[in-house]
Amino acid sequence: MEALRRLIAALCVLIMCASCGRRLTDDLAFQAPQSWVYSAVPGGGEVWVKDGDLHGSIMTQVTENPLPPRQPGWKDVTICGNHPAVLMFQNNPGQIWEAVSTTWASQRYMAVYVRPVHVPPDRNAEAAIRTLCLKKVTRK
Repeated sequence: MEALRRLIAALCVLIMCASCGRRLTDDLAFQAPQSWVYSAVPGGGEVWVKDGDLHGSIMTQVTENPLPPRQPGWKDVTICGNHPAVLMFQNNPGQIWEAVSTTWASQRYMAVYVRPVHVPPDRNAEAAIRTLCLKKVTRK
């Protein structure tokens, strides 16, 4: 009986701790399009799927890794007023990837919009990946 009580207590603590986890976008003013369905990704990323189907998704992640070598077609842009970022495009077989990468407080944040080649771009998704704005800048 005592072992069962300890197990139940441990499960309660685990459930409470799991529900207190911070999301990557908690520190960002990032806004996914309305009606897109959210899901956490193991390893700290987040993903939103358009209307619950597979006609588009947005993924966000943070990393300390530097931006990979520049590719043709990438553009320097500004987001969040006047904050520098890089807009990246990649055509994969059957998919188009559009991404924004920026650095806040030595962390590189990325938002990636992926859609099938045959699906026209979603303007709300394209606008969403440009909202990688830090709610408050923390100094290290």
